[in-house]
Amino acid sequence: MSKPRQRSAGSKLLTAGVVLYVVAWLVPVFQGQQLLGAGTEWARWLGSSASSHAASGPDWLPGWGACRFAWDLLVGDPPSQDEAWKSRVLGSTCLTNLLMLAAFAMFAAKKHRAIPGVLLLGCGGLNASWLYLCEQELIESLRPGYYLWLLSFVLVGLGALLQPTAAGKA
Repeated sequence: MSKPRQRSAGSKLLTAGVVLYVVAWLVPVFQGQQLLGAGTEWARWLGSSASSHAASGPDWLPGWGACRFAWDLLVGDPPSQDEAWKSRVLGSTCLTNLLMLAAFAMFAAKKHRAIPGVLLLGCGGLNASWLYLCEQELIESLRPGYYLWLLSFVLVGLGALLQPTAAGKA
């Protein structure tokens, strides 16, 4: 009889991170959003003109509104020249989603996991910039969707790094 295959800690973390990433897109990211519904209340806290665009896209996907808001911070006019760098840093967090999707493709193709793992941990640090660059009022407006999204990058990154290599499985 063959022995049941045990999943590694890395595999469990990776799976948990992927699930959290998907769930994060479906729950409110900031105060004013409804479950499976968009809102734009937080745009005013950053003084952004992006508020009119933040929810364009699928209203039932709160993560989309947050991603679009970050994109508008990245490409739009900053509220002031002194704060331009902060808008660009916060805005660049929307691009980390592309890296997460690329990592999923690499994992599905059984490609190297160490490089995406390290990059995703770095993305987690960048995504945490909403906690250390924003004012207290905005931080207090963050809801579970943001924290699930942030945690998903850390879990997927760690899970990828802890995955056994092909040589280690033999």
